[in-house]
Amino acid sequence: MKAIAEQHSLLVDAFEVLLKKFGPRKTTQLWQILATPRSDYVKLRRKIFAGKDVAILYGEAKKFNRKIKDTGP
Repeated sequence: MKAIAEQHSLLVDAFEVLLKKFGPRKTTQLWQILATPRSDYVKLRRKIFAGKDVAILYGEAKKFNRKIKDTGP
Protein backbone atom coordinates (compact mmCIF):
# COMPACT_ATOMS: atom_id res chain seq x y z
CA MET A 1 0.00 0.00 0.00
CA LYS A 2 2.92 2.34 0.72
CA ALA A 3 4.22 1.91 -2.83
CA ILE A 4 0.84 2.91 -4.26
CA ALA A 5 0.74 6.00 -2.03
CA GLU A 6 4.26 6.93 -3.13
CA GLN A 7 3.33 6.47 -6.79
CA HIS A 8 0.22 8.60 -6.31
CA SER A 9 2.28 11.28 -4.59
CA LEU A 10 4.82 11.24 -7.42
CA LEU A 11 2.05 11.59 -10.01
CA VAL A 12 0.49 14.49 -8.13
CA ASP A 13 3.86 16.26 -7.88
CA ALA A 14 4.64 15.62 -11.54
CA PHE A 15 1.30 16.94 -12.72
CA GLU A 16 1.68 20.05 -10.57
CA VAL A 17 4.99 20.77 -12.32
CA LEU A 18 3.53 20.02 -15.75
CA LEU A 19 0.48 22.20 -15.13
CA LYS A 20 2.65 25.10 -14.00
CA LYS A 21 5.04 24.77 -16.94
CA PHE A 22 2.71 23.75 -19.78
CA GLY A 23 -0.79 24.62 -18.59
CA PRO A 24 -3.84 22.35 -18.67
CA ARG A 25 -4.10 21.93 -22.46
CA LYS A 26 -0.56 20.70 -23.08
CA THR A 27 -0.54 18.65 -19.88
CA THR A 28 -3.72 16.87 -21.00
CA GLN A 29 -2.24 16.26 -24.45
CA LEU A 30 0.88 14.76 -22.86
CA TRP A 31 -1.24 12.55 -20.60
CA GLN A 32 -3.14 11.27 -23.62
CA ILE A 33 0.06 10.49 -25.49
CA LEU A 34 1.60 8.66 -22.55
CA ALA A 35 -1.48 6.88 -21.20
CA THR A 36 -3.50 5.90 -24.27
CA PRO A 37 -1.46 3.01 -25.63
CA ARG A 38 -0.85 1.38 -22.27
CA SER A 39 -3.96 1.81 -20.20
CA ASP A 40 -7.70 1.96 -20.16
CA TYR A 41 -8.85 5.02 -18.22
CA VAL A 42 -11.91 3.22 -16.87
CA LYS A 43 -9.69 0.57 -15.27
CA LEU A 44 -7.08 3.09 -14.16
CA ARG A 45 -9.77 5.35 -12.70
CA ARG A 46 -10.83 2.64 -10.27
CA LYS A 47 -7.30 2.43 -8.90
CA ILE A 48 -6.66 6.17 -8.78
CA PHE A 49 -9.93 7.02 -7.06
CA ALA A 50 -10.34 3.90 -4.91
CA GLY A 51 -11.91 4.74 -1.57
CA LYS A 52 -12.56 8.37 -2.50
CA ASP A 53 -15.98 9.90 -2.72
CA VAL A 54 -17.04 13.16 -4.34
CA ALA A 55 -16.42 15.14 -1.15
CA ILE A 56 -12.83 13.89 -0.88
CA LEU A 57 -12.13 14.58 -4.56
CA TYR A 58 -13.65 18.04 -4.25
CA GLY A 59 -11.46 18.78 -1.23
CA GLU A 60 -8.35 17.59 -3.05
CA ALA A 61 -9.22 19.73 -6.09
CA LYS A 62 -9.76 22.82 -3.90
CA LYS A 63 -6.48 22.22 -2.10
CA PHE A 64 -4.65 21.75 -5.40
CA ASN A 65 -6.18 24.90 -6.91
CA ARG A 66 -5.28 26.92 -3.81
CA LYS A 67 -1.72 25.63 -3.95
CA ILE A 68 -1.38 26.56 -7.62
CA LYS A 69 -2.93 29.98 -6.99
CA ASP A 70 -0.58 30.66 -4.05
CA THR A 71 2.59 29.63 -5.89
CA GLY A 72 1.66 31.23 -9.21
CA PRO A 73 2.20 29.92 -12.73
